[in-house]
Amino acid sequence: MARANIFHTRGARSEPWQLAGAALLVGIAASIVAMALRGSVHYLFDLSNELRSHWWGMLLLPAFGAMLGVFIIRVLFREPGGHGVPSVLEAVTRRGGHMRRRSIISRLLGSLFNVSAGGSAGLEGPIVYSAAAVGSSIANAMRMAERQRVLLLACGVAGGIGAIFNSPLTGMIFAMEVVLAEWTLGALLPIAISATVATEVPRALSLSTIEGPLQAAGSYTWNGADLLASGCLGLLAGLMSVALVVCIFRAEGITRKWKTNFATSNLGLVAGLAGLGVGAIGIFMPEAIGEGYGTIANILNGTTALSSALLLLLFAKLIATTLTLGSNAPGGIFAPSLVLGAILGYGFGGLLNVLFPAIAFADPSFFAIAAMAGLVAGSMQAPFTGIMLALESTGSWEGTLPLITVSVLSVLVSRTFLRHSFYTWELAERGELMRPGSDRRILSEIRVAELLDEESISITSGSTLDDLTRELPNTSRNQFAVVDESGRLLGMLSVTSLRGVIFDEVVRKVTSVDTVMDTTLPALKGESSLLEATDCFEECGAWVLPVVDADGMFMGTLSKSMLFDRYRRELIVQTADHLE
Repeated sequence: MARANIFHTRGARSEPWQLAGAALLVGIAASIVAMALRGSVHYLFDLSNELRSHWWGMLLLPAFGAMLGVFIIRVLFREPGGHGVPSVLEAVTRRGGHMRRRSIISRLLGSLFNVSAGGSAGLEGPIVYSAAAVGSSIANAMRMAERQRVLLLACGVAGGIGAIFNSPLTGMIFAMEVVLAEWTLGALLPIAISATVATEVPRALSLSTIEGPLQAAGSYTWNGADLLASGCLGLLAGLMSVALVVCIFRAEGITRKWKTNFATSNLGLVAGLAGLGVGAIGIFMPEAIGEGYGTIANILNGTTALSSALLLLLFAKLIATTLTLGSNAPGGIFAPSLVLGAILGYGFGGLLNVLFPAIAFADPSFFAIAAMAGLVAGSMQAPFTGIMLALESTGSWEGTLPLITVSVLSVLVSRTFLRHSFYTWELAERGELMRPGSDRRILSEIRVAELLDEESISITSGSTLDDLTRELPNTSRNQFAVVDESGRLLGMLSVTSLRGVIFDEVVRKVTSVDTVMDTTLPALKGESSLLEATDCFEECGAWVLPVVDADGMFMGTLSKSMLFDRYRRELIVQTADHLE
């Protein structure tokens, strides 16, 4: 290529700079939302410590918080319950990045009361939802196109995660690995800006949220024996993540059967009953309720005793998390996964030192950090997010290789037993998880009416095959639609299937098209997607199908060859766009 052609033909492109400026605004806004959420949760949690000192307060507070959280989301804001991440993924894959402005507040308030009251959940689900709505709202205000709106939504997610966990790399990777499911330079640049700005704002204001409590007590050294042990820990972390996801989904299935009326569903009575269970667990084991970062801090500092009580705490935290998230109370799975991982890894490391005292294994806290990454990676089937979250939140960068080992093996185990991850399950089971560049995404974005055959020919009911033969010289098509006088589709004719009679002049003149037309062939709707058309072609085995409007009026025909040709061209366009 000549050097004169290395620049854009119309001068410098301003779009990347505009998107960068918008990402900066989204990062600031997402940071404000994250600081408000975490600061409010910590304030209310500390404020209610006096109530939790009484057994009745410990029992009732989680139930009250869960009911209030569900009521706020379901009744005041009229949104679906749960952690909200599937709704964000749906906005990306199905709604062009559109989210309502009120969604900025709904999950924030709902999770505020649920988690601060002692619900065993994290804040990444609510902050992902709220910050994504921030990005979408800013994009709408700036009248941006769909692609830019989706990117700013992801920028909000990256900024929210980065600010609330003080982990900009985790925010970037989560946005690209889980939300967008694509790794492109065009997406990376604005997301990196948003995550960086959002994380720096609370640091500049001396309001960093999670860095202090989760910093490891010191640096760790490890050897080949520790790396081998990390392989075993990765398998255990994978099984634990599978157990966590399965328990939550089973609990959701049970509670869904109980939500038969307004009171049990929208007023959160089911969530309240689950909250009573969380409170009962908290009476005997207070470490199992809430976010649990204090438990992680004690483990990383080595102040937690290595005893059978760890197994009880592991089980109690698993049940408390199952009750909280399984009842669709607002909250996220990050924090419970980190706590469960820390307990599992700490106990595993302690057991190694007891069973093999002659081998100089690393400190149990080292394995706690590795298992934290493994639990997050396995539950979300997102290894990079798990690795970065554990590394950034604890600062233990010297243990990168063991963390990678544990995370990868954990995801392998998770994918062996689970069809989908915790976040994608709902959409994937409905067949609505359509990632960029995938077959389903490409086909779902194109309407059938866009591909109508320009040579489609129809013949009026009551005509004979002799009338049909007069039309044959005017077209190369073999499929004809039979319509009534108003143009409504009645059936289809195939010249190929009529070869036995169409060349007999006498038979042609006395045979009505109504008697030989195929009325069993399904008709496609003009507003249907090519994804629906593909399924229809597959079911009926036809090569050409008629297309009608909402009133059944014939619009034209669509062939498989036209569908595949358009898919191929669209795939080339989208692939080129993603590689930029």
